[in-house]
Amino acid sequence: PQYTEVPVLQEDLAKVWDELPDLALSGPQERRAVSSATRLTLDQAIPLEDAESGAAADADLPGGGLAMPETRFGKLANGVRVASVDRQGMCASVGLFVHAGSRYESAEKAYLPHALELMAFRSSAHLSHLRTLKTMEQLGAAASCRVGREDILYQFDALREYVPVMLPLMLANVLCPALTEEELEAARAQALETRQLFEENTEGFLSEVLHIAAYRDNTLGNALYAEEEDLVKFTAENLREYIRRECRPDRLILVGVNCDFDELCKWTARSFAETGAANGVLAADEAPRETLPAKYTGGDQRLPRENPLCHLMLGWEVEGGWNGSMLAAVTVLQMFLGGGGSFSTGGPGKGMHTRLYTEVLNRHHWVESCQASSVMYADSGLFTIYATVVPHHAKDFIDVIARIFKSLSRISPEELQRAKNQLKSSIHMNLEMRAVMMEDIGRQLVLSNKVGTAQEFGDIVDAVTVEDLLACLRSCLKTEPTVVAYGAIDRVPKYEQVKQAIQNNIP
Repeated sequence: PQYTEVPVLQEDLAKVWDELPDLALSGPQERRAVSSATRLTLDQAIPLEDAESGAAADADLPGGGLAMPETRFGKLANGVRVASVDRQGMCASVGLFVHAGSRYESAEKAYLPHALELMAFRSSAHLSHLRTLKTMEQLGAAASCRVGREDILYQFDALREYVPVMLPLMLANVLCPALTEEELEAARAQALETRQLFEENTEGFLSEVLHIAAYRDNTLGNALYAEEEDLVKFTAENLREYIRRECRPDRLILVGVNCDFDELCKWTARSFAETGAANGVLAADEAPRETLPAKYTGGDQRLPRENPLCHLMLGWEVEGGWNGSMLAAVTVLQMFLGGGGSFSTGGPGKGMHTRLYTEVLNRHHWVESCQASSVMYADSGLFTIYATVVPHHAKDFIDVIARIFKSLSRISPEELQRAKNQLKSSIHMNLEMRAVMMEDIGRQLVLSNKVGTAQEFGDIVDAVTVEDLLACLRSCLKTEPTVVAYGAIDRVPKYEQVKQAIQNNIP
């Protein structure tokens, strides 16, 4: 993308303070003049002069109507990137992406991104933890943090006029966190609780186990969450060193939806001018980070548990991942196979005509659920099948999936077009949500340093052919499979048997 240069300047504090929105954080305050329309009830018309001014503004736009919102990009002098798209909504979603994660750490230090997540929106040089929470409560803002293998995302949702208040509060997580011992102890307790409750979300737990098995002892195979033995290493010194080393300005991306681009750049620059100049975060003159390529190994992991069902997750590598040639084909393949639960109900678009639904769930009563999915990283990806089956049919399920893959040599034009339509519809509907659009823009910048629109992705999807789907599937199935079995797994075939059954049925 084309970046607008944004200077980081020291400004007069009184001027900055005067531009902040009016806040009633400590009781009632005098209200400024407001529009006459705010006093009207819903059954009253807006005064004619207000309606005419709005119509005149619309008429000035190309075509005499509303323009398509445009994503704009800026770069601060210190390397921080800013992206914004203003859809004129009243609520804004703003995210800070840190291009760091467990894949960039050694196995011994892979817990650090998760530790940083657990310390999000606590005390900083500006506010105590209590004041941070009370400020967000008064503003009606919602804030969160999630950690991934290639990025850490801090995000908040608030009324757009409160972005200048919430933005420095969010940036303080990497610019000036307090990291008090009391809060570190609370984070250790939270990490322990997360680990103890981890298996309650079976699909998420098996996905994590699948990654560790698929990329054994390297990059994407590093654990995403801290182990119990890591808790003693949750120290302020370790976290400060990690922030200084990884949260450098050239690895920070700020994305806003329903934010004015110039305002977002201005308040971001002010946050760095105030706290960054005297902070090690801005020491961007260090040696570039060495990024090791993800090495897919495949593997087998069996986890026997007291469970009435057998949970199976099968995975194969998608070479190149997000930046590879098979991105569109594997996504269409995933939609084509589809799947769901045996009790799925709903109308058109629910996926009841997908291949896994018609050929597996509708024909085999012992399959409780079966779903195809994929996950992409910068240089590798995984194509997966996740199913829950009655335990004594575990071997039968492997045979059924093998036959499904074999049958993909017969794909009708109608089925292919249906999968494409579902995919394009899903993309457009999801991007209606501002938080999804914000995360989509940020993830694209992290993965490839470029941003494609929904229309561009739609054109790529339309170009996918049956031959592309088959070539993608063959490429995946020729890699070593990753097999994760959980629950009642006595009848699950051995790894070599699973591998042989799949590779004997490559279409």
